[in-house]
Amino acid sequence: MDASTDQERALEPKDLTAGDYGFIAFIVVVLIAVSILGAMSHREASKTEGTKRNGEQWAAWFTKASETRFAPDYAIAACAGGAKPAAPPAAAAAGEEAKPADAPAADAAAAPAAGTWGACLAHLTSATEFKDMVNPFTGKAPNFIPACNPADRSHVGSIVIEKTTANPPGSAVPTVMSQLVDADLIAEKLALKISVCDKGSYAVKVAEFEF
Repeated sequence: MDASTDQERALEPKDLTAGDYGFIAFIVVVLIAVSILGAMSHREASKTEGTKRNGEQWAAWFTKASETRFAPDYAIAACAGGAKPAAPPAAAAAGEEAKPADAPAADAAAAPAAGTWGACLAHLTSATEFKDMVNPFTGKAPNFIPACNPADRSHVGSIVIEKTTANPPGSAVPTVMSQLVDADLIAEKLALKISVCDKGSYAVKVAEFEF
């Protein structure tokens, strides 16, 4: 047999077998799965970055406000330094008709006390650019929570604002961190820390600053 004839036969295209088609189908499925996982990972990473930008926006506001909020003409009265909480109203005069028993509770719920973080936060989230801020994971306004908890998936995209409080002299731990809550006074300088909860509800530190 001529050697050239054997070479020509070896170069002739062969029909694909069932195994070949199965391998090609497997490769196609793998490529599709990798593409889908890559797109999902990119979306989740983008949401985490958006959450970090929310925290950075709050940190930037706090830092800027810290420089001017103790000035007498500070524009945002609800967040001004030096403002003291309003004194409780005096007792009703004798013979004056008393308010319904549930009125004080309703009033307190409607309006946080002046000079507190609650009053400042209420103003910021209703009358400034913060009113349009959304949690990238939920599409709703971000929640302010005490701490990120990986066991609680509802924490994703939330914001944690903590304050540093000094312990009495001689304490084993000089300071403690706790959540900045509505009732906290903001008349004096505060040392704050902002963190956000990522896609796994793990805390991501954004910044520490004075307010």
